[in-house]
Amino acid sequence: MKLTKNKAMYTPGETVSICLSTKSDAIPLTDGKFEMTIYHLEEIVQIKKGTWNQSMIEIQWQTPSIDFQGYLVKVILYNEKNQEVAQETIGVDISSSWTKFPRYGFLTDFSTGTDTKKIIDQMKNWQLNGIEYYDWKFLHHQLLPLDGAMTWQDWSGRFIDGNIVKDYITQAKKMGMVNMSYNMIYAATNNFADYGIDDRWGLWYAKNQGEDKKQGDRFTFQMGKSPSGQSDLYFFDIENEDWQDYIIKKNKEAIESMGFDGWHGDTVGEWGEMWTFDKKNTSAEGKLVKDGYTTFLNKAKHKLGDYYLSFNPVGAQGIENVNSSDVDVLYAEIWPWDFDSEDNQYNTYLSLKLEIDQSRKESGGKSLIIPAYMEYDYAQSVESEPFNLAAVMLTDAVVYAAGGSRIELGDGNQMLSNEYFPSHHLYMTEEHLFRQHALQNFIVAYENLLRDGLEDNGHVIEIKHQEVSDKGEANKVWAYSKESESYETIQFINLVGISTNDWRANEGKKETPNIQSDLVVTYYTDTTVDSAWITSPDPFYQGLSINLEMEKGQDEKGSFIRVVMPTLEYWNMVYLKK
Repeated sequence: MKLTKNKAMYTPGETVSICLSTKSDAIPLTDGKFEMTIYHLEEIVQIKKGTWNQSMIEIQWQTPSIDFQGYLVKVILYNEKNQEVAQETIGVDISSSWTKFPRYGFLTDFSTGTDTKKIIDQMKNWQLNGIEYYDWKFLHHQLLPLDGAMTWQDWSGRFIDGNIVKDYITQAKKMGMVNMSYNMIYAATNNFADYGIDDRWGLWYAKNQGEDKKQGDRFTFQMGKSPSGQSDLYFFDIENEDWQDYIIKKNKEAIESMGFDGWHGDTVGEWGEMWTFDKKNTSAEGKLVKDGYTTFLNKAKHKLGDYYLSFNPVGAQGIENVNSSDVDVLYAEIWPWDFDSEDNQYNTYLSLKLEIDQSRKESGGKSLIIPAYMEYDYAQSVESEPFNLAAVMLTDAVVYAAGGSRIELGDGNQMLSNEYFPSHHLYMTEEHLFRQHALQNFIVAYENLLRDGLEDNGHVIEIKHQEVSDKGEANKVWAYSKESESYETIQFINLVGISTNDWRANEGKKETPNIQSDLVVTYYTDTTVDSAWITSPDPFYQGLSINLEMEKGQDEKGSFIRVVMPTLEYWNMVYLKK
């Protein structure tokens, strides 16, 4: 049995259409019954029952008027003898805006003849509510051809059909998805002077940056071979008002012309101190590009008005300046050699959680979207090999358990392994596809426990006969707790059998965690707890909440509750209702 919805996100009070389909040779099609149960966390919201006598039916559900809520829908099929023959679950997000619980995907194929409806439908089924349109444009500094043509070549020579871009946007809006136009905030290609851009708005290296980047050289970046000759990026000063006015205007014009919902700004990271034109080749101190992020982004958001703005400070360098700006959602490409503002290197599972936590605090509660490219070097050395399932599942668990989000899915059923999004060298196996769909449904159903204001409380967590870490150490169960006024959650990520706590699996290798069973968990809390529940995207739990028996007690460490987890494969969440 397969469950799908007609949209990725719904406004409060909107009607949801759940499509239930099955194979006729697997499930009887006559005199059957179905039961659909809708849950918000542990509570049953509604139960609907009906008859089943065909291979596909639609079940309607009018959603509550409460905004920013996640639901789990469970459908059970019964045969004519009232025996259960199939069961499936799906998540439903009721939100008036994608910015609270962003689930970002990507598109890169804009060639003529592309089946836009099929691809957007696949992405809708991944529960993606925002799409980054990667390298759809004509030029970085002139997104659409001046002659009004609707077909063009991008810098790499790929043919782009503007009408396909528009078709994607039309289909995505029907399915409750936001469309973001990708473009750099400070880049132009070789022919920028032909478009009225003054080189004096540019940037020059204030210090040597290696043998090929000398003090006084123009700040540029070589993208690769380009049949059009537009292979070099020239970077401009984002604090220069002339450049600001030019690039913001060009991006807004493209958004309005194509029907996008906003601008996804990008950079190439932090490359050291830079001179502006009036200071180049002097003794003046240079400045860092990241120090201008807040000013530029605030001006861009003001000029964009109701259009959305997201932005990528590559390597999370300068992310603190983005977090304090007016961007609508947070996004940061993480590389393991970079360091955060507290001098923590981004090369461990813990480093991902720490950045998510810090960004949430600095931004007033926003959920950080993390592009973190799995098996990076391995992916570039092969043509068609499967992703390492454990590597992906563990990194995803780390990010979502911490309250963050990922961009990894797009172009239908593709997954990212490279910062150049059209590069697809690895694929998801059938098992991976199944588990990834379960994960995507899970993060929607439990978004209010994962990304809705719960903060770490530092409570002691113990597991009988099992080493526990609160820092994501290898070969231990990583466990930590959070709380809000109504709930406390305990996140369990299984690193038992994992030899290292690096997240990237750069060479394509990562062990599968050793499954743990009947884990006796003691959680120290002074809170009066009414009930305990466990859930997980892993197959044993199917995203359902299971009520746990609680033992309450007290010892020299304080008051505690004790529960038994039936099994821990990759990631479990225990939540306590106060």
